[in-house]
Amino acid sequence: MGSLSLEKVDHLLWLGRYMERCYTTQRFILATYDKALDSTDGNWRGQLEELGFDSKADDPISFFRACLFGMDNHSSIAYSMNAAYDNAVRLRDVLGTESISYIQMAVDSIEEAKDSDAPLIDLQLVQDDIMAFKGCVDDYVSDDAARNLIKCGMSLERIDLYARLSYQLGDLRHEVHRLVTRVNRTGAPYSQKQLKAVTDIVYDPDFPQDATYEKRGKLLKHLARIF
Repeated sequence: MGSLSLEKVDHLLWLGRYMERCYTTQRFILATYDKALDSTDGNWRGQLEELGFDSKADDPISFFRACLFGMDNHSSIAYSMNAAYDNAVRLRDVLGTESISYIQMAVDSIEEAKDSDAPLIDLQLVQDDIMAFKGCVDDYVSDDAARNLIKCGMSLERIDLYARLSYQLGDLRHEVHRLVTRVNRTGAPYSQKQLKAVTDIVYDPDFPQDATYEKRGKLLKHLARIF
């Protein structure tokens, strides 16, 4: 791991995970929100249960807002971005001010969206800031292990969310391939056995057509044990 302490390794992985959680959850919530407006039927209710939705007790529109802005909801984009910022400030010497500034701008955009009559404009800025952060990581983070730890964190979270939400399962092979190609460049200890188990599941010829709840659960268990 070179000069990276175990503490920094943990912060880098979770920085990547929280940034991706904010990005993917926002995309998923807005897409599901459109489905909810079009119809009260469909699989979107079952998908939302993975974010804490109670179909018997919760109003869908209020729940969507909680998923976007609720700080007491650990699935919300506001919670995720604030958690990303908390990890980033502990990595100032690794990330540089340019990278951290985009995280701060995303935090600010979420706050503005919360109070706005047209929140979609500010929420688009959040997506833009996250993409700009990813570009900054490539341009300004000189430590190769640090860059790859952030990207591994992003891949871990994307795989987790896609499997958990049964969302864009067809993209999982590509994301697992990214994780496999980067993990050895982190210098961090990881479980080859668990990574192979994840790879075997998503590269099964019948996946994702037979991506049952049980199979996705196994995938999540193996994924959680890689690092």
